[in-house]
Amino acid sequence: MARFLEALGRLCVRRRRTVFELWVAVMLGAGVLGLMHGGMFVQQSTLPGTETQRAIDTLAQDFPAMTGPTATVVFHETAQASPADWRVALTVGRSIENITELDRVAYAENPYVQGMGGLKDDNAVVIRLNFTGTMSDVGRADLDALNRAVEPARMAGLEVKFGGIVAMILNQPKGGPQEGVGILLALLVLLMAFGSFLAAGIPILVSLCGMVVAYSLIHFSASVFQIAPTAPMVAAMLGIGAGIDYALFIVTRYRQQLADGDDVETAVGRAMAHSGHAVVFAGGTVVFAICGLFLSGIAFIGRIGLGAALAVAIMVVAALTLLPAVLGALGPRIDKYKMPRVRPDRSSRRWMAWGRHVDRHAWPYAIVATLVLLALAIPTLSLRFGVMADSMSSKKMEARQAYDIVAEEFGAGHYSPFVVVAKVPGEEKRTKPKRVVPTVKGRDGLSGLTGPAVAEPSPSAGPKRPKGAPDMSKKPDKDAVLIGQELRLKISEVPGVVFVGEPVVTGTTAIVQVIPRDAPHAESTTDLVHRLRTVEISAIRDAHPGSRVYLGGENPAIIDLATTVGDRMLTVVIAVVTVALLLLVIAFRSVVVPLKAALMNLLSIGASFGVVTAVFQWGWGIRLLGVDQAIPIMSFIPLFMFALIFGLSMDYEVFLLSRIKEEYERTGDPHESVVIGIGATARLITSAALIMIFVFASFVPQPDPTIKMMALGLAVAVAMDATIVRLVLVPALMSLLGHANWWWPGRGRPAPPPPEPVAEQLELELTR
Repeated sequence: MARFLEALGRLCVRRRRTVFELWVAVMLGAGVLGLMHGGMFVQQSTLPGTETQRAIDTLAQDFPAMTGPTATVVFHETAQASPADWRVALTVGRSIENITELDRVAYAENPYVQGMGGLKDDNAVVIRLNFTGTMSDVGRADLDALNRAVEPARMAGLEVKFGGIVAMILNQPKGGPQEGVGILLALLVLLMAFGSFLAAGIPILVSLCGMVVAYSLIHFSASVFQIAPTAPMVAAMLGIGAGIDYALFIVTRYRQQLADGDDVETAVGRAMAHSGHAVVFAGGTVVFAICGLFLSGIAFIGRIGLGAALAVAIMVVAALTLLPAVLGALGPRIDKYKMPRVRPDRSSRRWMAWGRHVDRHAWPYAIVATLVLLALAIPTLSLRFGVMADSMSSKKMEARQAYDIVAEEFGAGHYSPFVVVAKVPGEEKRTKPKRVVPTVKGRDGLSGLTGPAVAEPSPSAGPKRPKGAPDMSKKPDKDAVLIGQELRLKISEVPGVVFVGEPVVTGTTAIVQVIPRDAPHAESTTDLVHRLRTVEISAIRDAHPGSRVYLGGENPAIIDLATTVGDRMLTVVIAVVTVALLLLVIAFRSVVVPLKAALMNLLSIGASFGVVTAVFQWGWGIRLLGVDQAIPIMSFIPLFMFALIFGLSMDYEVFLLSRIKEEYERTGDPHESVVIGIGATARLITSAALIMIFVFASFVPQPDPTIKMMALGLAVAVAMDATIVRLVLVPALMSLLGHANWWWPGRGRPAPPPPEPVAEQLELELTR
């Protein structure tokens, strides 16, 4: 591997013009794909194997219009207009009719028509609608059509807010000035690390080039697959941070080789052979760890992971191809435009002194560092998986404003009702229209029997069926009517339920709407879903053998997602840890070092979980992050954080241990090798960690709570890993374990180098 990377680096230096041309072509090509053919980022439309999916599949047979993506439209009073005014109410009714007439709308509620659902009072009118198709079919054009449809109500002076799937469209991932601040802070760290403006700009330039390609490909993939809105943000966080770090490691080694007197091509080749080798293993570990998210069994989680892994892989490619070409073009001028009074080389001695200090006091430092990490991990014991809901969003987001109006006017639970679907066995029957017998009325009637037929309205023609309404020609099955009434009576008695609608029966299917008392993200709402499924619905299902009864809806769907994630969490953890251990075993030919690294990574991950739980779930300082209430942890956040943090932690482990192993094999001294390894890499690892922290922290101001949680958790994890773990716990434990760190079956200890002769011995040998 080292020889290949050295040859690759030398080739990129010699053929740097070709490398630049290829990268420009790739960036332009990927950019065109992303801009011209990029898709909409959407949530997953199916959850195979869950009760919610079974409810949707059952509902599709007799109520197909009610299975598509949902949206909520809220008409709210203002100082100028109120729905209580009949003239304003007419504009609301006209707006609802406009929505119903849209081609992409399969069904829309209408509180002004009996039996068509919806909510209304003197201050607000709320309707829910279903689009045709799946979430992948929803686009910006649908939002524009909705805006045009509600124009009569807006013209009358009402405030109109959208929630649900439309809120997701509005909340497409967008960059902002905060990400620019993160990059500027990273540039500041690079200036302090290199002491040169030119050298500091190279890692950022390379990472941004790689990010252009990665983001464009992810955006294009959204037109082919269902990719969640979180995916590009996660890819940007991880890609920019990893890209800058990888370039930092290689540029640092390149400058060292130049200082040792190598020419430009040789310096690049040797930098690639050493630091490039570590970049490949570190990047590979991150990619494999993130790809372990596919084992969650949830497609959109695996695709978010795939997007992040793609970004990291592209950053590795950029560091191994574009960076050598840039270094070859700059040559020895890389240290041009130096900063005054910045001497990066002076810190090595201080870090070596720190390493010796920890080596002399290994036991106290190992115990204290472990206790600190365990203390930070304590809140993890109360970690509660929550759901993604508009009620958790920032108050600046339109979906949260829609929720607040509904909660204030009608109650928090009315925003996201449950739907119980019951299907009884039996054949569906249709009501037969009454046969109309023609009557004879005088002479005209007689002639009418033999003459041309006069066009008259069909006697059987009734009022036109509303768009998307169930087919009432299907005769309600008596068992379906019975089970619907039993569901209504039994569920209405459950604490936490404020309203149960009248059953709607078509053929052999009955649906019952259930309104919970509390907000969608409340723990009591989750408990209510579990109770209804395991107690009331289960009892009715048992009382009617052969019947299928399921509880579905937006909120139960997300609860099912949380349950699925919890069930698969252990599988993902075992897979990620196993892959990382194998990669470390291959890289270092050691048994103890990989096991120790895995255990320390688990400690730092536990500490980061604890901080995220304390901040978001307990509410410690949560308002400083722009969140107005304590909220549960999104169900898939711990899964993501584990894979990402485990992979990133291995980055620093690989770079530190590579240097320690190199020194150990040269000297055979397990203590001094750790001291020299710390001295040689501590400044580099600290700089890389600060870059990661600043990049991750720059995403905390994002309004999406999911991004906030992930950004804070990753920033804390990197901080813990680069300080307490790498600078305290690693040297302490390696000092205590000594030669056992590098034990490998059949391999002996390296022989120490022969002692260098002192001056007196040289004089004695010369006189002989």
